[in-house]
Amino acid sequence: VATSPDLAATTTSVMGGFVDEAAVGASLEDPQPEPEVVGSIYGLDLDPTASKAKAAATFRNVDGERVEDGRYAAFKADALAEGAVKSANVFEDPVRTFAYGTDASFYRLVPKMVLKIETEEDVRKLLPLAARHGTPVTFRAAGTSLSGQAVTDSILLKLSHTGKNWRRHAIGEEGRVVTVEPGLIGGEVNRLLGSYARKKKCATQYRLGPDPASIDSCMIGGIVNNNSSGMCCGVAQNTYHTLRDLRVVFVDGTTLDTSDPASVAAFKTSPFGKEVCEGVSALAREVQADEALTALIHKKFAIKCTTGYSINAFVDVAPDEPIEIIKKLLVGSEGTLGFISRATYNTVEEHPNKASTFVLYPSFHEAGRATAALKTAGCAAAIEVFDRAALAEAEKSNEMAALTPGLAGCPKKTAGLLIECRGASPEELRARIAKTITALQLSGVPVLHPTSHDACSAPETLAGNFPFREDPKEAQVFWDMRKGLIPKVGAQRTRGTSMLIEDVACSVDKLADMSVDLIDMFERHGYADASVFGHAMEGNMHLVFSQGFRNADDLRQFADMMQEMCEIVALRYGGSLKGEHGTGRNVAPFVEMEWGAKAYALMWRVKTLFDPDFVLNPGVLLNHDPHVHKKNLKPSPLAHDLVDACIECGFCESNCPSRDAALTPRQRITVWREINRLARLDLDGALTPDEQHRLRAMRAEYEYAGLDMCAADGMCQEKCPVKINTGELVKTIREEKVRTASPSANAVANAIAGHFVWFDRLVPPLLTTVALAHRVLGTTVLSTVGGLAHRLGGALVPLWNPYLPAGAKPLPDLAVAAPPKVSTTPPTEGATADATTTMTTTKPRRVPKGVSKVVYLPACVTRVMGPTASDPEQQSVPERFVSLARKAGVEVVYPPEVRSQCCGIMFHSRGCVDASNAKVAELEQALLVASENGKHPIVCDTSPCLKHLKDHIKDPLLKFALYEPVEFVATFLTDKLDFERTKATVAVHVPCSSKKMKLESQFDALVKQCADTVVPTGVPCCGVAGDRGLRLPELTGGALQHLDLPPEVSDAYSTSRTCECSLSNQSGVHFRSVLHLLDDSAKPKLPAPGDADRRRAGAATASSSAAP
Repeated sequence: VATSPDLAATTTSVMGGFVDEAAVGASLEDPQPEPEVVGSIYGLDLDPTASKAKAAATFRNVDGERVEDGRYAAFKADALAEGAVKSANVFEDPVRTFAYGTDASFYRLVPKMVLKIETEEDVRKLLPLAARHGTPVTFRAAGTSLSGQAVTDSILLKLSHTGKNWRRHAIGEEGRVVTVEPGLIGGEVNRLLGSYARKKKCATQYRLGPDPASIDSCMIGGIVNNNSSGMCCGVAQNTYHTLRDLRVVFVDGTTLDTSDPASVAAFKTSPFGKEVCEGVSALAREVQADEALTALIHKKFAIKCTTGYSINAFVDVAPDEPIEIIKKLLVGSEGTLGFISRATYNTVEEHPNKASTFVLYPSFHEAGRATAALKTAGCAAAIEVFDRAALAEAEKSNEMAALTPGLAGCPKKTAGLLIECRGASPEELRARIAKTITALQLSGVPVLHPTSHDACSAPETLAGNFPFREDPKEAQVFWDMRKGLIPKVGAQRTRGTSMLIEDVACSVDKLADMSVDLIDMFERHGYADASVFGHAMEGNMHLVFSQGFRNADDLRQFADMMQEMCEIVALRYGGSLKGEHGTGRNVAPFVEMEWGAKAYALMWRVKTLFDPDFVLNPGVLLNHDPHVHKKNLKPSPLAHDLVDACIECGFCESNCPSRDAALTPRQRITVWREINRLARLDLDGALTPDEQHRLRAMRAEYEYAGLDMCAADGMCQEKCPVKINTGELVKTIREEKVRTASPSANAVANAIAGHFVWFDRLVPPLLTTVALAHRVLGTTVLSTVGGLAHRLGGALVPLWNPYLPAGAKPLPDLAVAAPPKVSTTPPTEGATADATTTMTTTKPRRVPKGVSKVVYLPACVTRVMGPTASDPEQQSVPERFVSLARKAGVEVVYPPEVRSQCCGIMFHSRGCVDASNAKVAELEQALLVASENGKHPIVCDTSPCLKHLKDHIKDPLLKFALYEPVEFVATFLTDKLDFERTKATVAVHVPCSSKKMKLESQFDALVKQCADTVVPTGVPCCGVAGDRGLRLPELTGGALQHLDLPPEVSDAYSTSRTCECSLSNQSGVHFRSVLHLLDDSAKPKLPAPGDADRRRAGAATASSSAAP
């Protein structure tokens, strides 16, 4: 790979030995050169002359100058020819390269191509090819990194969202050791360890040491390569200190498994391995012979530090143990030294007993003194500090305000401490709490009085107003706020600006002073919204602020602030410019400022030893360009009010059913932003022909990847800290498209909605005919015919599968609710008049607990889709619901015109909002009549339909009468029915709509009364989205590929018929409505002893009271 002449010269001088220059501790008062305002913003041509010159330049291995001169085409051709990658896993289209190239940082580089890699063998073949052709590569896991270490304009090797690849794990030594591949999410690993402990009935549960706030989104690959830490792990439990072994592929394809003696022996004798082992041993001897450098390294790594390489490996390990040195050097190397394909962790104990408190202090200085006292006492497991800007976000939470006296309206200088204590037993926990309170009281640090907001040192103020919360639900309120703080603060930024995060650290005794200086710095540079918060116990602060990247003035503001911030942290306080987020491009130009020339030269020697041609993620972590942190900055163009608050953190991605098959919510948003940016420029006539072609190509590809493949289930909102629902954006785009480009679709939808009874009449016979054809022709023939129809129908015809249902039976005969009698008298005070029927009724009220009548709304999908012909259970869902209700002695009635009713979701999801609104309005009036304005509960047997109704009906009180089946049974029938366990092992899938309604706990509790063992599917969303997943089977195929039910499961349950069809097809187990299980298991509750006597006595009393 070609390098710039000065880079080659510098590298040569560095390789010759350490440069003895003054380094750490330089006075801030020393004259500093005025920083030159040089940089670039993606999509903004600040210097057209330079831009044209750059476009005409030859290839240089520098960001923005890696032009295609034939090398990338040659690399691709060889990679395909040698079987290093499947052709289906190579992406060069403008949508996917832009989308997959996006990470959580504020840098934008668009890769030439993206390769989804599936195996270690792929990597082993690809890296030598990249070296041969001079095409640098960058590895990507979850893309939640914040410092620009996972973006590239060369080749991106993507291992996330590649199906079941990179997701294997093994747990040993009763949970004390776990081996994981890089595609597993950190939180998943902890849940696997928890499940293992429960299954094996281990006395102690373990977890990973690193616990970053993004642990439910970031993957092992990033956790290892960034040396992530977090809120509780500090330095002692980060990856560097808890890693036992790893497996790595180096740039020439050589593989090393440090847990395998044979692999180690082979590596030491290979040409590459021999050179690296000798090189690291020599460096270790050299470092350990240098007392000053050794002391510096010990001092720097006593606090959190991820700036540069983990050169503490050279002082922590003997020179004659090169494999151990290599292993530790790879931690935090950000993919610049090799590809880590497997890691083995020594886990740490997960204390089951926890308690947290949130204490307010008059200022950062008091919070800092309190932190120092607690760290000395050694009684707290975690201490997090909030500045006033962070407290402003906490203040918006009613739960936070209720649990933290004095939070509302606290003064500008107020700071908060979130303190957690842990214990192996309740007794140990309480002892630690007592020790914590004592340490705080003995420190003499005043807290904020909750009413006067004055500083108060009275012991009772601390213990009485800021108690430790042992209730997990209360403590979780604090921690949910803290974990979501970065995106919550970022979401408050001015629209069109980007959210930036810096991550600095210093010794705890300097924490308050450094934080106050940084807050002052932000104010002087015009960052009014900046927030300073973080891991106080480790002196690790996160700096969150908004920054526009719109013009040269914005660039100058950012450059000036960064220069001063680095000087304050690195020079004035001797701290770390990166505590846990990795160096990336963000502080690569400042590594030498922090470490000094000698240590900096050592780091370059490490890089050139492992990757002499700069093939692996070049420009990251170390970079000779002093302006690289100001180049290729990512703007945040406006796209839509629904998603403009998105900071592209990627937290949403693990919940998305299309994450493997197409795009994720983050990727949908970022591509839509780019399409809108280009479209605005096109309107102004500012696009070149090539850019116009790119815009057309992006729009065309977005139709499928962005719109068609979105289930629009809103599960992304459940993971999003600022509650963005990307599905709403997609549905809004679909609506606009229907109104402007497809008016005929609206007309057809309105016609179907106006004659919906024909849907009920025609669909069941059609489904029954197909089921009969399956029985006569067999699976093979019908699969062929169905596949052909699906292809010819352009994905408008669902793809047939053996688990598609037959037509439903007619509804059971029930009474239809009649409207109340019409009154001829004027309405009295406290009554309301129904505008459509002019009947006088009382105000709706909450349904009472003792229900005797229920309005049953069988969803249209239930009315037309029956059981699969092969399912041994052939009773219909309506039959089961009626049976269950009658066992409880509850009368069941239908709403008027039940066969014409529809919640409208089938129209709404397609963008036909007019038809949807019409059906919702029609159904709302029928339900008002049937329920007597909410007097009786209303049950819809299909969760998505029920959720859509709740979201779209207008009567605010009628919403309270709407119930999902499980919710209705749990609320009204458990006092009337007894449930017995009629099944041994069952699987349960809680639909995404039920999850959004927070019904998982009720679902779990009810089903556990009916079966010995309950196995959750673990799938956030099945991806069926009505019939979308049936028409686009790759959507459900991707969403359900991780569904792996144990062989003992023969019965499975949910509350959505279309979801059940896809789940059945994927698992080979019949999924059906949970009403089947509840009805099988329910019996009328027998009266308790003495109940009859009490009823007779009560009747006698009532009778005597009524006597004249």
